Parts: sequence; C-alpha cells; structure tokens
Amino acid sequence: MTTTFWKDGEEARRLTLMRPCACGCDERDGAKGVGYLTASSDDGNGFSIWIQSEAAFKMIENAITQGE
Repeated sequence: MTTTFWKDGEEARRLTLMRPCACGCDERDGAKGVGYLTASSDDGNGFSIWIQSEAAFKMIENAITQGE
C-alpha cells in the first residue's frame, strides 16, 4: 500500500473506499492497484491509501460496512 497526505485539498471528504477510475486518472504513477481509501478534514487536510491487494481491499470494505 502507498499513502499520500495533502494539505489544502478537497474539504470534508468522507471516508470512502473506491475502485480505480476506468479512464486511467487513478494510475498512481504506474503502481498496480485495486482501489484506494481516502478522506479529508473540514479544512482540506487528508490522505489517500492506494491498495494493491484485492484481499486487503475486501478486508477494508468489510470493516467499513460493519460499522454502518
């Protein structure tokens, strides 16, 4: 997994687990991956975790849906 942190980005992004976009905009400098987990605070400080394993993606997906 690769983690990216940012400041002054998109504000108040809810914790979201996503699959990569089919258009290729989520390529992460060529790193192969199955999706990402992302969120940010009200003032735009956030993170994205690029997930390279389907097993890890499913584990995170299950953890998130159990909390709903």
